[in-house]
Amino acid sequence: MPERIINLNDEAVQSSIAEMNLSEQLQKILSTVDAEAKRLGEIIGSLNEGKFELVKKSYESVKQLKDEAQNLKEETMEYIVRVSPALLTKELYIYSLSHLDRLIQIMDSIAYRLTILAESGIELDGGAKERFIEMSRKSLNMVSELFQEAKMLSTNAKMILEVHEGINSKEEEVDQLYRGLVLEIIKKYSKDVFSLMILKEIVDLTEDLADIIREASHDFKYLALYKL
Repeated sequence: MPERIINLNDEAVQSSIAEMNLSEQLQKILSTVDAEAKRLGEIIGSLNEGKFELVKKSYESVKQLKDEAQNLKEETMEYIVRVSPALLTKELYIYSLSHLDRLIQIMDSIAYRLTILAESGIELDGGAKERFIEMSRKSLNMVSELFQEAKMLSTNAKMILEVHEGINSKEEEVDQLYRGLVLEIIKKYSKDVFSLMILKEIVDLTEDLADIIREASHDFKYLALYKL
């Protein structure tokens, strides 16, 4: 009986250490992802100002951050595999890494398509431009909020639940902006297939970004509930 108690205690300690290490790794990943989001925001700003050459030059920094974040994600996944017998929440961490990987790729895809816009000299104007700026700003702000959730995993799990509600609200706002923006783009560019295709892809990806951030926030919410 004493041996069994010791084994249980050892497993609890191992699980606690694994949770701490994973919280740190998620913070590192999201720190890089947040930096990628900021670079993407700068690209959008440059495009809106007509600074097309700056848009094309800035894409490389987004790609580098994407590669860095994906390498961190792979290292974290390998760590989960090694410690999985002691980790009760391993599936939640795996889900979160999967969602973060998708988030990383979506931002890179948006940035790449923005460079195509810059090379082609295509610009949004009027209401469509304003809607896209607001939509992208809200989506990228959600990345920063997700980063805050990652920081709270090891310090203030209860606060994650509040941040999660804010992310849910922003996702709904992005969805509303998306519907109006898609209709506006289709009406304006219906006779220009190339512009319609690339602009709709960018808008679709921006809406996908908000969706995947919400999913990743769900993962953090469940991890927080486990800790409470």
